[in-house]
Amino acid sequence: MNPAAKLTAQDLRPFARLAKYLPDSFVKEAVELLFLVREYGISKNAAPLATSGEYLDFVAQTHDGWKTAQRRIAALMTTALTKRAEEKAARKDCRRRRDKPGEDAAKRAIWQFDLELKVLQRTLDVILWTIFSGDHSSLRRLFVVGGKHNLSVQNIADALPTAEQFNEDPYTVALCTDMLSSVHVGDLLVANRRTGDIAFVELKAGDKNYGISKIAEVAVLSGCGSFEHIMTANFDETDAKQYERAKRQIERNRTILSTIKNEGGRDPNIGAQVTINAVEDPPELWCSEIMSCYEQLDDSKSWAIATVDKCVHVGVYSEQNIAIVGFKSWMDELKCDSPIYNLADSFYIPSSRPLGATFLSLELQTKVLRGETLIIICLDILRLIEMANQMRPGLLSLGSRADSAKTRGFRMQTLELNGRLIKISTGGDQLEFLGGGFRDRVVFDQQSPSQLIRYHIGSLDLESSGGNG
Repeated sequence: MNPAAKLTAQDLRPFARLAKYLPDSFVKEAVELLFLVREYGISKNAAPLATSGEYLDFVAQTHDGWKTAQRRIAALMTTALTKRAEEKAARKDCRRRRDKPGEDAAKRAIWQFDLELKVLQRTLDVILWTIFSGDHSSLRRLFVVGGKHNLSVQNIADALPTAEQFNEDPYTVALCTDMLSSVHVGDLLVANRRTGDIAFVELKAGDKNYGISKIAEVAVLSGCGSFEHIMTANFDETDAKQYERAKRQIERNRTILSTIKNEGGRDPNIGAQVTINAVEDPPELWCSEIMSCYEQLDDSKSWAIATVDKCVHVGVYSEQNIAIVGFKSWMDELKCDSPIYNLADSFYIPSSRPLGATFLSLELQTKVLRGETLIIICLDILRLIEMANQMRPGLLSLGSRADSAKTRGFRMQTLELNGRLIKISTGGDQLEFLGGGFRDRVVFDQQSPSQLIRYHIGSLDLESSGGNG
């Protein structure tokens, strides 16, 4: 019997090939878009950049690729959104007529269009991650708890013309935030790569809304109570509510940008002071292990495996069946019951580094997107705990199920093993757990877990000595 036949659907999920569920024509488009956001500027500059002028030329050429990608993504999203709406109407009609086969076909089509939109959003996210140099602390500030995406045909049509006006400057790139997967701030993100300035732009329809927004902007920037009192004195109830909404948006946007630029400030999501600690040491990445495995593959060898820091297991495969049976057998042999990830899972996880922003070669990224190569990764939690406790005895442990259940509801992401979160010993009474961001950095950034543990130990030592936390 085929060992794979014994596996459940949940066991098989990490080994899925993304391209299998997408039309060939869409995959071809997605590959071309990946090149535009990842490699276009590099392809125009073979020689090292020796002067500031050459660097600015490189920036302008990179922006050309980004802007072309956004236009094409906007068109593809518009098509997908329109067809998805048609299929939703068809599903409703089939349900009314009790046409089960028709309803199921519509459901499948809706699922496919949802997947296409995820791929398009995460491809555009590559630009966002490049602008913020992949800094998780800064990128998390752009996500608003309870915030909702307003991705629609109308919003794309409203935002893109203004983005194009900003994009006439070769050193400026304006992204439509509704088209990104995890930004709930502003309608446009505008970055000037020559000056380093980043701003969020709110688009208001109608002269009256625009006027109210401008009053709110001046009031927030000036901090002048008298100006606010005079300018809002004649507002009716509707105007006053619009003004307060505009003012909250502007204040939130300023707070987020201030926190990022000043490496600290008030987090608008939790209302607490946060410090974004600048890390002087460059990240220790293990993507070279993935590339080494990939380079071993040929017509006679369809797999290669490696282990990093004794707790990250990675396999690179050119055949899906070999991946399913081989990786699962390897984990069984290691008695590892930790979650298994496919690198293409980044298309479903907005907080993770998108595929095109990894440090893997474009060739390998393209093969992952096409489903021709599978990169399977497992962060072995028990071995991670063992490694961390060798670095600092008692640092990590599995929390109780009761504490894990209570804490899970307050976290956007969790890292757990069989329902138990990873508890961090801080020396105090407060319960702290390792979050999903640790997983994102290890699995999708390919950052060394031992380096991340060293950072955490350093942070705990800084807090205990009275430094900034």
